[in-house]
Amino acid sequence: MGQREVLIVDDDRQVREVLHQIFLGAGYKCLLANDGQEGVEVFRASVRESRSPLTVTDLKMPVMGGIDLLQQVRQADPDAAVIVLTGAADVKTAIASLKLGAYDFIMKPVNVDELLIAADRALERRQLLIEHRHYQELLERRVEEATRGLAQLNRELQDAYRTTLEALGSALDTRDVGTESHSRRVHGYAMATARVYGVPEPDLPALAHGVLLHDIGKIGIPDGILLKPGPLTDEEWKIMRRHPEIGRQLIEKIPFLQGAVPIVYCHHEKWDGSGYPQGLKGEEIPLGARIFMVVDAFDAMTFDRPYSKAQPFDVAKAEIKRCSGKHFDPTVVTAFFNVPETLLEDIRRKSVEP
Repeated sequence: MGQREVLIVDDDRQVREVLHQIFLGAGYKCLLANDGQEGVEVFRASVRESRSPLTVTDLKMPVMGGIDLLQQVRQADPDAAVIVLTGAADVKTAIASLKLGAYDFIMKPVNVDELLIAADRALERRQLLIEHRHYQELLERRVEEATRGLAQLNRELQDAYRTTLEALGSALDTRDVGTESHSRRVHGYAMATARVYGVPEPDLPALAHGVLLHDIGKIGIPDGILLKPGPLTDEEWKIMRRHPEIGRQLIEKIPFLQGAVPIVYCHHEKWDGSGYPQGLKGEEIPLGARIFMVVDAFDAMTFDRPYSKAQPFDVAKAEIKRCSGKHFDPTVVTAFFNVPETLLEDIRRKSVEP
């Protein structure tokens, strides 16, 4: 803090001069005003020059009294340090001034030591208020910067997760011969269908993870069964049908992938209850799995595989419609049919791009 400065406001010239000498003797630079109106003008000029002095004011003055002065000074500078001088008859008004933001009031005749102690404390309090506010502003800026940094880090982590899951999905596709880019296409079809169905946006990442990892359990299926060119025996089918359970066990302990578990575990269930591993029926089957079943079947029919030729979109849709209510949830089928074909073609085209 530089040299202390005080604005003395009193209509009594003699009192004003006594106060002037007191504060000069204590090392203050002094500004003087004859009444409240003049005091406000001097104070505002001081604020414009980035100085905000301590104000010591009488209560009863012509033109403008101390209460009005106090209010206007505090309006010009909410941290203004103001001390009110009062006679015995005006103690109630002086107490009211404290509620309006005065730091203290001093009874006349003025005790010099009491006045100077109150002045020092008023300025200290003003400084503390300013420092506290600056600290708060600094803290808020740092919190905002940290929040922005965390949001950016979170976005980068989400991107890294997504890239990793896409890579894992692609790796699973290449292990299952003839299904290259299958996960990428099914992911696109599933997102489009979910949006038409009305799945809330915050629930879409879990659906996406489940779609990309739906066959992760095939990691635990021996190559001799997974890559077998001919039909599987009953015993081999028992082993193959374990992949949803293996998949669930692989991901259920990973917090980030909790939302993927219902699709990984239930993507071979069927609407009429004839699926596996639990034989769930109708809406017992998680919605994500019901969406996956439709788009997975559509992709299987519309893309060339070693054991089947690609069918046109309308043929595949006719087959899905035929199985609606048996294998597939009719409401999901309706949502899928409402996805524009141009979007389905776009997803398919992009899936085979490098």
